[in-house]
Amino acid sequence: MLSHDYTWIDNPDIVQMDLPRLQFQRTAWHTGRFPLWDPHLWCGQPFLGQIVGAAFPVNWPLFLFPADASQKLSLDVLNWYFVLLHILAALAAYAFCRELGVSRLASVFGGFAYTFDGIIGSTLWPEVLGSLMLAPLIFLFLFRALRRHQPYGSAAMCGMFLGAAWLAGHHEVPIYLTLAVIGIWAFDFFRCAGKRRESFALAATTGFFAILTSGFQTVPGYEYARLAVRWAGLDHAVGWSEAIPYRIHESGSLPPSSIISMIVPWSGTSEAFLGIGVVALAAIAVVTAWRRRFVPLLVCIAVASLLFAMGGFTPLHGIAYSILPVFGKARIPMRMLAIFDLAIAVLAAVGLDSLASGVQSKAVDVVRRTLIAVGCIVLATALIARELTGPLPLDAFYVTAFCALGLAVLMSARQVGPLSARSLRLAVIGLVCFELANYIPGTFKERSTANPVVFQKLKQYQDIAEYLRKQPQPTRVNVEDEPFNFGDWEGIDMLTGFGAGVTANILGLEWPGIRTQNLLAVEYAVTKHAPRADQEVVFRGRSGVSVLKNRDALSRVRVVHRIEHAASIDEVHIRLGDPAFDGVHTAIMVAAPPALTECGGTENAAVVSRSANAVNIRAELTCRGMLVLAETWYPGWRVKVDGKYAPIYQPYAALRGVVLEAGTHRVEFRYRPASAWIGAISSLIGIFGACMVALLVARPRAAR
Repeated sequence: MLSHDYTWIDNPDIVQMDLPRLQFQRTAWHTGRFPLWDPHLWCGQPFLGQIVGAAFPVNWPLFLFPADASQKLSLDVLNWYFVLLHILAALAAYAFCRELGVSRLASVFGGFAYTFDGIIGSTLWPEVLGSLMLAPLIFLFLFRALRRHQPYGSAAMCGMFLGAAWLAGHHEVPIYLTLAVIGIWAFDFFRCAGKRRESFALAATTGFFAILTSGFQTVPGYEYARLAVRWAGLDHAVGWSEAIPYRIHESGSLPPSSIISMIVPWSGTSEAFLGIGVVALAAIAVVTAWRRRFVPLLVCIAVASLLFAMGGFTPLHGIAYSILPVFGKARIPMRMLAIFDLAIAVLAAVGLDSLASGVQSKAVDVVRRTLIAVGCIVLATALIARELTGPLPLDAFYVTAFCALGLAVLMSARQVGPLSARSLRLAVIGLVCFELANYIPGTFKERSTANPVVFQKLKQYQDIAEYLRKQPQPTRVNVEDEPFNFGDWEGIDMLTGFGAGVTANILGLEWPGIRTQNLLAVEYAVTKHAPRADQEVVFRGRSGVSVLKNRDALSRVRVVHRIEHAASIDEVHIRLGDPAFDGVHTAIMVAAPPALTECGGTENAAVVSRSANAVNIRAELTCRGMLVLAETWYPGWRVKVDGKYAPIYQPYAALRGVVLEAGTHRVEFRYRPASAWIGAISSLIGIFGACMVALLVARPRAAR
């Protein structure tokens, strides 16, 4: 990364979805808008409600950095942003280790192991990294509360950081963290036979501040979840009330056969990789420091997390799936390894301290002998495989063997005396760095032209975007050939989008149909296919992709004077598919339609200006009619007509409409969702409230 020849974004999901999202947020921030609404995908979608990291304060400084020459996020800035997330995670893990009494050098080791091992070391998604970054702080304050150190302040801070993990932008890891915190408080409740009331009160404090702090994301997210459908690996999208089949969870489970990946990277599942050094040191902690109060708890957390990560291979996950609300929405059990990784990293730091202290026991000697055996077996396996199959990329095996034997040598050197405690810690840190260096580069891909990378797709439509920006705005296109959020990346509206979900009202309009696309004001198609009879080629891109003009597309805003009433949404869809339906002059509504007047004369309606969260329209009518805006209806949109609020209707059960009288009008649509305001206020109360509780209950330093 430091050489500028590598990048982490060479991944289809990152290039096609995450990077355009970040670019959209940057554009919104630089125009003085918070990105509540994304107008560029699926005729407009609630951006905050989609749980994409917009609510996470740690991400906000990224959007303030200068752009590159094309006004896009700088690749160097993105690389450093990715590294910064890992550094912050390492610092959080360091703080957790120090809280448990681990030495400074060993805590550095623990932070390094956590941020570069396992799930966090292999994850590319920033919204997942955000919650992983906060996990050590959640457990830091949880462990403080468990040992009753400023218990209510610690419980409040634990809840605050747990709530902040929900703000990070992905629901799976926060669900697993929440489950872990609930399980640990349940353990505390049952072990404190005489103080269960206090234990319950502390757990309630954690839950209260977690709920408050998470509000800026969970309140809009819940609103969106109930009105949207989500793709979850099935052949159809599922709604909020439809459970994700367990077979989907099984496919995202950690196979028991992949446990070997904890020692040798890429031998199975790379997300499981910890390294022989970290695993051995964690084992040393178990056999030498079991009497330390927190070690058995960390072991229990690690074992439970590993069992949950195996998902369909163990009954534990299936039971939770059956009885726990929301748990079934997290469809990749393997990400439970994140909690396992944290527990193992801290145990490894404890083990390093134990090893440095020169402790000697039969158990430690067993670990040392096991390391020698594993090193020899892995080395022999690699050599035999090389002889049988020829030269293969078996470097991972050689490194594992070297590290196992090297750690055994260091253990022996410490036991016989010539190696100091500090030297041992430094040598072990260096050895583990060497081992992880064999794994980490898999996250970064070369940027050279000799090895084209996925993110080159971002430039594929640059000339097409330049052409479309010269056309009257706003314009909407249908990008047919690539699952790429061209709209968010280039700031141009597109019909569809590459993401996890979409509001059910828009998806239900049978958007692939030509008549529906004309109704939705899809003026252009970006495709490699030949034009239809109603299309004409207006531009050819350098990549061989053409821009086709849809001649029958309706305008983004138009006025109708007739509204048909439909008994159901299904009837709306049937009428839209009827060739006899006059979609130019007639709208359809499920609700009781307002009274309109039919008249002749010239009428005009046009978008005057638009931002992420607003649309301004000028309309001129000869008599009472409905102005139809071909953008998604969703709670939170408000409209003013000539400065006065007016009701918003739902023509076609999906779009926005407002009734206007004869004359010239200024129509202002504004997205001001109550869910966002309620959530933002809730989060502010949660953050500041937890900090105040922690400060108020803190004892004076002199009294400690």
